[in-house]
Amino acid sequence: MQLLFILCESGVEDKLIAMLIDIGVPGYSRFANSTGYGKNGRREGSPIWPGLNTLLMVGLPRDMTPKVLDAVNKLEEQRNGRLAVKIFAVPAEEYC
Repeated sequence: MQLLFILCESGVEDKLIAMLIDIGVPGYSRFANSTGYGKNGRREGSPIWPGLNTLLMVGLPRDMTPKVLDAVNKLEEQRNGRLAVKIFAVPAEEYC
């Protein structure tokens, strides 16, 4: 089992969630309206630093991770390489 932390610009959240459902992820948790700073700049939801992020947490079998990465790469191609997304993965154990 693996836990993915997918950080994305809020503007692509709906497409990303639809993509995850289409490839069969067993579920996700969504944390909307996140702020932060990274290689794509600040997202503070303010006039000076517009935009917000969304954090999706996805627990899935380890062998599904390549499907998620492929789907995100396709989404990035659709946006001409201008997709602010970052994915982190950590091993996870499911207890309930």
